[in-house]
Amino acid sequence: MPFAWRIFLILEAIIFGTFIWQMIMIPGNLVFIIAGILVLVWASKRRRKNLMGAWTTLLTMTGCVSVAVPLLINFSLWLMVIVAVVFLALNHNRMGQFTSRNLNQLFDNTPWRKKKFIPVNAKEPTAKKATIKRHSWFGHQTIGTNIFEWDDINFAVAAGDTIIDLGSTILPKDDNHIVIRKGVGKTRILVPVGTGVYLNHSAMFGSVTIDNQHYNLKNESIQLYSTNYDEESRHLKIITNVMIGDLEVILV
Repeated sequence: MPFAWRIFLILEAIIFGTFIWQMIMIPGNLVFIIAGILVLVWASKRRRKNLMGAWTTLLTMTGCVSVAVPLLINFSLWLMVIVAVVFLALNHNRMGQFTSRNLNQLFDNTPWRKKKFIPVNAKEPTAKKATIKRHSWFGHQTIGTNIFEWDDINFAVAAGDTIIDLGSTILPKDDNHIVIRKGVGKTRILVPVGTGVYLNHSAMFGSVTIDNQHYNLKNESIQLYSTNYDEESRHLKIITNVMIGDLEVILV
């Protein structure tokens, strides 16, 4: 299950526990809910006996109001709804994938599996200028779905899974950099063969996989080099910090 979904379910469970605790600690709410349920049961029995009429309708309305009011005035219930709406809004594009596949299958069904040759159009160098890129706090991000001009990657995200496919760009010779700071989530970086990779990664909980090397980290940092790093003309330096999450660097 993706980390974002785990965090969502844990958060919803905590809020639901708070909701139950609040309902128990306020006897008046429990009395109204229990009374409302009993009234609804009474009204249901009257309908089964074909005792339809104004009195049965009044009982049904009274029972519904008695149950609904204590629930609707509870802030925890509204907070659960708000969290669910925000989460689904951020992940609506992947709802079908999350419900039918696990995270590894989701990563396997990615754009780099369906490559096609696109020639590179060169252009004259232009003057450098300051740029600002806004990043989402939450949600999943894929870099490399389309052909893009390379520039060092540097961003922070609170929670979400990230895919970076460097097969959709051309890395310049010498040093290139990817810097990622993340709270919770999985990161997968695909690097073209022939690129020397240096990795500096720290995590509170998570694992690292690079060039067939696998490590589990618990509040640790690690520095790794790919095979034949010094012999390669192109170098990629990856610096990542996560609280909870796995990192994969795959040479393709």
